[in-house]
Amino acid sequence: MTTESDDSVRHQTTPPLNRRTQRRIAVRVPIHVYLPGIDQPLTAMNQDISWGGAQFVAAMPADALTGPLRLVFPWRGRARVAVEAVVVRAQRLEAGHYQVAVRFASLSPRSQSRLEKLLKMLDAAEGPSESRAEDLVRELEVAVEDAGAMREMLEQIMSGNLSITVFDPYAAGQSIRLAIRGAEKLPGFRLRARVLKIVPVKVEGFAQSEIFTLELGFEHPQSAITAFAGLLLTQLPPVWKDPESSFAGAPDWLRAMHLARPTEDLALAEQSDVSVLELRYPDALRILVLAWGDPESFDLAFQDLTLGRRVEPGGWPGDAWDELGLLQDVHDTVYGLPATRLSPLRPTRCR
Repeated sequence: MTTESDDSVRHQTTPPLNRRTQRRIAVRVPIHVYLPGIDQPLTAMNQDISWGGAQFVAAMPADALTGPLRLVFPWRGRARVAVEAVVVRAQRLEAGHYQVAVRFASLSPRSQSRLEKLLKMLDAAEGPSESRAEDLVRELEVAVEDAGAMREMLEQIMSGNLSITVFDPYAAGQSIRLAIRGAEKLPGFRLRARVLKIVPVKVEGFAQSEIFTLELGFEHPQSAITAFAGLLLTQLPPVWKDPESSFAGAPDWLRAMHLARPTEDLALAEQSDVSVLELRYPDALRILVLAWGDPESFDLAFQDLTLGRRVEPGGWPGDAWDELGLLQDVHDTVYGLPATRLSPLRPTRCR
């Protein structure tokens, strides 16, 4: 049982910061901490960082330890990583200084991309990881087999929550990387999610297998989630129903579930299940993947593929062109436009 005294202040929120499944990486660097209603930031000394949160030391008022904070970490050049965070634990040190642990509550897609790159760089600097018990982040990969299921999932995502059925237990409060893999020409994408609730499911005929329903929330601004999911919805093919489907006679609970599958089960996909770019133009796709997450770099790579020296002789075929356009649309929506392209129109893709 935790007690409060003059020497310590502890504040616990639900869900809690996960300390066991994500590796903390020590990094001492000055950061800015913005308190609610105050424009001028405090300067704090960060101590460690993980996928799900951070710990820092700062001189700050005790009443600020119960509210949301905005943290700004340095990045390359003048760029920054901005994070909306919630205090989960604070301990008074001396003269108004506190050691504060926070969990990350919301990151823009651009800040999330930078955070991932930062964690990978710091992790690589620590050397081989064979002896470490924790991973940087736990990933949940979900296979979506048809346009109807993808549409239902995207509509849930637009609302800010998603129900997923899994065969492995997760901890409430755990922050994860949710990877959606669409079959055939359906889109695939990744989001930052947090487990809000986990409920065991008892189903007749599945007594030997553990099944759980996860209620997920997303750690991105709602406006970004809505725009992203809305764009993907417009790109989906028409929904049709196959009367011969093996799920046609399945019970309601099974037909309504998105079943998460282990990543290794999806490693060997038939060629009919991959995109045109993956199948016929893997070099072009690799160029875009390397630049993914950085608007300026992605725009330069895209121009090189559509107007520059890497343009396909005779022009891109229609199916590959559509996939290139979808990638640019998604990248523009999630990561924003580069400074050199202020209009949402795409002059680089005129036919």
